[in-house]
Amino acid sequence: MGEEIALSSRAWTAGYNIYAPRRNYIAHEYRPGRMGLPKFWGSVGRLFRRPGFNTPLQLKAVQRIKHLIGYEDAATDKVEAAGNLDVLTEFDNYAMGHERSLADYLQLVGIDVVNKKCNAISWCNREELA
Repeated sequence: MGEEIALSSRAWTAGYNIYAPRRNYIAHEYRPGRMGLPKFWGSVGRLFRRPGFNTPLQLKAVQRIKHLIGYEDAATDKVEAAGNLDVLTEFDNYAMGHERSLADYLQLVGIDVVNKKCNAISWCNREELA
């Protein structure tokens, strides 16, 4: 629900590098869902009558992350117009770093927030020389 992009963008703009292993050594196990078995979040979504989103708080978290990354539909004026200013509570304390730009991060990871597209990234499969 956005924690990957929130953490990686904040870390990268603070000066940390991002590495991607060429082989998966650990992963989420989603197979039970593919076998027709319920996932743990399915019952929560049904409880709150919000398929795809578990709770009203989760909706706010997604809007906060979209604001952090720069999606136009989560710009400050739109958040304010929707009456959701609580989404921006203490935002400056958890915003981007100051070592690199968000634009450079988005280019690095192939995310186009204007057209809402993810592009292939060549560096993920490149072997570095030792």
